[in-house]
Amino acid sequence: METRWALVDGVTLELPADCTVCELRDALYKPDDAVLVAVTGDLVSIVHDEDRPLSELVAGCAETYYFRRPEEPDRNEVLAAPELERALEKSDDERSGAETTFQRPGIDH
Repeated sequence: METRWALVDGVTLELPADCTVCELRDALYKPDDAVLVAVTGDLVSIVHDEDRPLSELVAGCAETYYFRRPEEPDRNEVLAAPELERALEKSDDERSGAETTFQRPGIDH
């Protein structure tokens, strides 16, 4: 099984390339309501399909991941982005796919 290194909530970990959000959350003892936010260069992705391998998503290319819980204080500008809040507020029916991706805040485009 192929693995790679990534930063997850400030800790550098070796991740299996085909792991899912559910597997990653379980392995790291994160609560069920924690949402995975991935940072890939100048993009941010919020993963909605928690059973799909990350390798099939833009989020699978991320070098940094955060688990974010509802009502949690913002830890950085990525987690404070209004686009993130809007994506999390949408219902399952309003979402268009396995992940929501937007431009990373604070980067000149």
